[in-house]
Amino acid sequence: MFPKNAALLPVFLVLCTTTLYSRNYHCPADTSKSPCQLQAMKRLDEALALMQKHYYKKNFVQWDSLIADAKAKLCTSGSCEEAYETINWCFSRLHENHSFVMEPPKAAVYNYDTAQLEEKPQLENLVGSIEGRLVDDQTAYISVPWVGTTDSMICARVADSLQQLIARLDEKGITKWIVDLRKNRGGNCWPMLAGIGPLLGNGVCGYFVSNTEKVPISYKDGAAMHGRYTRCRSSRAYQTKEDSPRIAILMGPRTSSAGEIVALAFKGKKQVSFYGSPTAGLTTANSTYMLSDKSMLVLTVCLEADRTGKVCEGRLVPDEIVDTDAAAKRDKVMARAKMWLDLQ
Repeated sequence: MFPKNAALLPVFLVLCTTTLYSRNYHCPADTSKSPCQLQAMKRLDEALALMQKHYYKKNFVQWDSLIADAKAKLCTSGSCEEAYETINWCFSRLHENHSFVMEPPKAAVYNYDTAQLEEKPQLENLVGSIEGRLVDDQTAYISVPWVGTTDSMICARVADSLQQLIARLDEKGITKWIVDLRKNRGGNCWPMLAGIGPLLGNGVCGYFVSNTEKVPISYKDGAAMHGRYTRCRSSRAYQTKEDSPRIAILMGPRTSSAGEIVALAFKGKKQVSFYGSPTAGLTTANSTYMLSDKSMLVLTVCLEADRTGKVCEGRLVPDEIVDTDAAAKRDKVMARAKMWLDLQ
């Protein structure tokens, strides 16, 4: 996912550091390997051990053959960086398109690890643009940005910006909303949920679902929560004047990962309808694990469900598919959503 397209980032963050190892496989004539090649094998060992323990489809994987093939692939490599490619190769063998390894420089940016960063990234490289405007005297438009960082201060700023924008628009007497997720390519879902919370309303808006548990995703008074843990909080917990506003959600193929979590959070909510094209289909939840070299394994650990408990697998399909034409001056998806809102 990430190595092919830097736009796609993990969605569900439970950061932890661990030092686990898979079965003790060795390359032939290990003594001929350089220290950095031995470190590459160590990174592969760490990743394979985490995959065996936490991967959501671990019971369906032929681990012995996968591990043997991965070790053989790495053993024949002359590159010290081959471990990253080999880990991602394992995911391709599993037909897993939402898990990957993030190399140390990119992991440092995502985690905003100032000790590892040569220079701080610009905000526009960490967060997408936030847009909001009045469409007419009853309808407002707002976009929810992708968020490519876990830095708590930046995440709080995103949540605050969304909440303040909603408040300014709502003060105009808005009863209808258009929420645009078409450019939301993913990242950290928690500031998105905390920011758009006034339109979600207090309460459970989804679930992370595994074989052993079903953990609620919820919004309450400015806070986006994972079970009983607050993952992001806005300093201003705004509440819309309209208790149950009508909401049109715009989605498309670039709505991915965390962006899909936000879309899913509105599924099953009354007076909400979806327009556009099917989403990217990365509707699984990832957890992240730091490896010993400061790279980060982004691993799919569970499925996602909407607020009714219905598990979603694959693409989210809108209530009405609207063809788009990049050359057209008129936004057909926006126009169709507005038509639905006007008829309500």
